[in-house]
Amino acid sequence: MAWMIPANSIQCRIERMGRDWLITLTGGEILEHHHIGAVSVAYQTSEAASGWNVDTLQVPGHKEHIMTAPMALEAAAALNGNVTVAAGVHYDQLTAGQIQIVVDECWRLLREALHHTE
Repeated sequence: MAWMIPANSIQCRIERMGRDWLITLTGGEILEHHHIGAVSVAYQTSEAASGWNVDTLQVPGHKEHIMTAPMALEAAAALNGNVTVAAGVHYDQLTAGQIQIVVDECWRLLREALHHTE
């Protein structure tokens, strides 16, 4: 039987802050294990070929930066504004395949939330 993410255990919220946007992506099986593992900020700049740059901070030992940086860029382009993505999702002892399931679900939730925000 394939592992499935427990229902509603990951949440994605988008909040408008003036002309900017804050996206939080958090979850896991145990509420006390929710955390912030990485934060990425995408902002407009004339220096980047795409017109957007991203800066990321990660908490040592966490891997959420792999998602937050590209998510911030995608959301900034979609929302046409500066975007901060803060993320922390934790499940115990996942295999590589299960981690990919979590990453895919995080992207699905982000894109669904963006679709309802635009």
